[in-house]
Amino acid sequence: MATLILRETHQHLEKEMKSLEKDKRETAVRIRDAAEHGDLKENAEYHAARERQSLIVYKIQLMQTHAPFRIIEESDIDNSQVGFGNKVSILEDGKAKPEDYYVLGPIEEELDLYPFIVTYHSPFGREIIGKTIGDSFSLNIKGKDISFTIKKIDKVS
Repeated sequence: MATLILRETHQHLEKEMKSLEKDKRETAVRIRDAAEHGDLKENAEYHAARERQSLIVYKIQLMQTHAPFRIIEESDIDNSQVGFGNKVSILEDGKAKPEDYYVLGPIEEELDLYPFIVTYHSPFGREIIGKTIGDSFSLNIKGKDISFTIKKIDKVS
């Protein structure tokens, strides 16, 4: 099953992957250069570069685990009901102001592109998908039923 991703996010992901690949190559050079300084047991520069390389490889693998992608164009996003690509204002019962949530995918969450991301396959995301303005729903959070109301649905911008 393809992972949904906004066109803008896909472009950002491609830039991020190119940057990580470049950083990976540069770090490999640092590892080689540090290794040439002798005893690797006490070579902090070598160990730091190896640790950096492991982090870069992990990030690359993490991004690749979400492939293949299904790119969603802004024109494909419907704001008549909650779905992928929506910014949804939700009022929790007992609160004075609604909070905005962005219904997106795991890549947007990994890249930290938007505040308050709710992935479309999380329990909260699955509960709000298909809801319209004025719809209410309840979720059991930490053993307590909490009610919410959809106040506004916009396209993510």
